Amino acid sequence: MSEHGWQEFLGAEGLEDWVVLHGGAAAAFNARSLLEAARLAEAMAEVLAAEPDTVMTIMSGRLTVRLTRDVWHLEARHVELAR
Repeated sequence: MSEHGWQEFLGAEGLEDWVVLHGGAAAAFNARSLLEAARLAEAMAEVLAAEPDTVMTIMSGRLTVRLTRDVWHLEARHVELAR
């Protein structure tokens, strides 16, 4: 994968919550409680179930999501998943 994948991700509209780091696209979402963060993780897991490199971390009041484990693995399909 060239720089095109992560540049396309960064340039896409509607992804204001996401950043691209060396480990790929990542976002942190605030929640009012651990339970709310877990429910958000469940909803995201339904969308991202087929993505083998997705990492989600649930903390009290926050959910973090990383779509890939490497910036070079970002592809156009990740833009739609992040929306």
